[in-house]
Amino acid sequence: MNIFYRSCLLFVCTLIITSASSAQVKCGIDNLIDTEFEMLRGSSVVLVTHAAARTFRGTSTAEEFIGCKDLRTLRVLAPEHGYYGVVAAGIHVANDSVQGIPVVSLYGPKRRPDADMLAGATAVVVDLQDIGVRSYTYISTMVEVMEACAELNIRCVILDRPNPLGGITVEGNLPDDTLRSFIGRLPIPYIHGLTMGELATMTNESGWLEKSRAGTALRCSLTVVRCKRWRRTMMWHDTQLSWYPTSPNIPTFESVRGYALTGLLGELGPCSIGIGTTMPFTVIGAPDFVQDSFIVATCKRYGVVAARSKFVPMVAKYANTVCEGYHLEPTQSWQPYSVAIALLWRMRQLRPDAFATSLVQRPHGKMFAKACGSTELLKALIEGKPLSACEKIADMGVEEFKKRRSAFLLYD
Repeated sequence: MNIFYRSCLLFVCTLIITSASSAQVKCGIDNLIDTEFEMLRGSSVVLVTHAAARTFRGTSTAEEFIGCKDLRTLRVLAPEHGYYGVVAAGIHVANDSVQGIPVVSLYGPKRRPDADMLAGATAVVVDLQDIGVRSYTYISTMVEVMEACAELNIRCVILDRPNPLGGITVEGNLPDDTLRSFIGRLPIPYIHGLTMGELATMTNESGWLEKSRAGTALRCSLTVVRCKRWRRTMMWHDTQLSWYPTSPNIPTFESVRGYALTGLLGELGPCSIGIGTTMPFTVIGAPDFVQDSFIVATCKRYGVVAARSKFVPMVAKYANTVCEGYHLEPTQSWQPYSVAIALLWRMRQLRPDAFATSLVQRPHGKMFAKACGSTELLKALIEGKPLSACEKIADMGVEEFKKRRSAFLLYD
């Protein structure tokens, strides 16, 4: 009888595991594995990836490629923060290695692969876990790779991944042409609601790659290996996938959402945004931060709960000092860029010294303008213009972009 019950229990457990697996969201790398790398068999591959790019079982994409006997992995190219994701923002990344394969930096003297980096490749495969915010540099790295592939006539394959912020929310002004940079390479909103595969497709088809010597936009031979069972309504916690740190201050999905809310605030530095704590980007505060009903009410209006909090950063702003402020917790129907602009506007009132007129010419003011894509918005904040005026600037081009992007959506 015991044997019978054990057999039944084993059968039920197996059924549950199989059912859960069949409902699991899979990334492009998982679908490639499921087909036994069929589309790349016999290829010599240069892999653009990092340790945060994982299969749904938890192995890294680099491990899977290096272990595949049906292709040859020549080298790995690593983005900002390095292959292992431990290098601080803005710091040049040194060359490295993974399982005996050389890792060449794409965030040092060169940010575009040159002929030597791609030597011998019949395909370049990109698998980078992005966070869904325009200022995160993995988008720019992908575009640089696409342009190199177009110039050298090498096939480019994007292994797609879910946008952790989902595919519904789209917010934020398009960047001014004069402010295009590595933290704002494409004419897309700050919160774009696209996967890397969708961004690559839109870039390739819209003529966003740089011009050739003949004056026409480059276009690469592009293949996107799609995700399976990902829907646009899904945020990361809906996918059943584990989150692996994409950079030192993005250790969790909570920090991904926080970056969308407070990343711009961090560029100007009027308060701590939790860098140096166990919850980076998810809190705002200072030693003298007073309770503020405007922050609470405005966050609530845009789908974010602002709860009173205390925290102590170990490094960065206000290191080793108790800060009072708010913990920001998004709901499913949030508007992160609207919250970001409202917080910036309120900080201008509460901490005017951080918004001096000379800020436009200071390095962190210029960096803020690049990140938000608008010097006009920076000036409006400095001049203390009404919130409605700032929000109008922050909404420029969004509706037109939403219409345009519909042609490039790969998922429902």
